[in-house]
Order: sequence, then C-alpha cells, then structure tokens
Amino acid sequence: MPSAGDIANASQLAKGTVYLYFRTKEEIFSALLAASLLDSLKELESVLSELKGRRADKVASFIASFVSIIESRPELLRLDAISYGVLEKNLEAETMLEVKREFIIALSHTASMIESVMKISAGRGVLLLMRTFAMTRGIWQASQPCDIDLLDEALALPVLQPVFHTELTEALNEYWRGALAS
Repeated sequence: MPSAGDIANASQLAKGTVYLYFRTKEEIFSALLAASLLDSLKELESVLSELKGRRADKVASFIASFVSIIESRPELLRLDAISYGVLEKNLEAETMLEVKREFIIALSHTASMIESVMKISAGRGVLLLMRTFAMTRGIWQASQPCDIDLLDEALALPVLQPVFHTELTEALNEYWRGALAS
C-alpha cells in the first residue's frame, strides 16, 4: 500500500493538504474503493436499463457487462482485497459505517433494478449481487500470479491459476442460470 506521501505526490498535492480531507491513508483507500464500487453499480444500472429480450439473453448480457466493468477497474479488486484485513481495522467506526451505508443504499437500488428487469421476487436481487461479488473476489484471488517455481511441475495446472475473465464469465453464467431456474 503506498504511503500518504506517495498519494500526495501522485495527486500533485502537499502531504498536509491530503490530511485536510482524510485522517489516515486507510480513509483515502476506503474512499477510492467506495467510489469505484458506486461507479460500478451505476454502470450496471445503465446496462440493466437497456436490457431487452428473453431472461437468458438479459442474463448473458448483464454478466458480460459485469465482467467488463470489473476488468475496467483494476483498482477495485485490489482495494477490496485489503478492505477487511487492513482498511476497516484502521477506520473510525463512524467512517466505516458511512461507507457501508452508502454502499448498501446503492446496492439495494441496483438489486431492485435486477428484480424488475429479470422479473424475480423482492430480495433475490441483493442475494444475486452479493453472491456475484463474492464469487468475483474469490476467482480474482485465485487468478493472481503465484511463484510457479515453488510448485512441483506436476502441480502447475491451469486450475491453480485460472484466467480471470474466462473463469468469472463461466462461473457467473452457471450460477445465474441455476439461481434463476428455481
């Protein structure tokens, strides 16, 4: 994680100026994560508003767009990976609650749109989204490069380092098709 000085330099601000807006570097990263999540949800809502046709076609288009949005924001999953273990532990409770409150409101709105567009019962949209984000996190973590030299060649199988785009697209399609079939 870069220092507050690195962030200030990249922003062309004095380090003291950065601390006028944020008390800690964890607050800076939490704000960046929140902005990326909220922007992603807004983009998904735009996609949802354009979906037409059969549910299966809507799901395929939604997932393709979701994967594209996630891949276009490489910072999102990197920040998310440190959010629980590093960022949240070093945030004041009030700041953390405000970030989570804002996210829940946006997530709920996007989930309502999913319910409307996919014609599913109330409450299902938020579950689909939360599980989609959880699968995305896990597949992203599994797809990160590891030191293959440390592995026995017999263990160096593609399953140990899946291609993120391919694996996420396939997993989400399988999950959504199954979840919406019931």
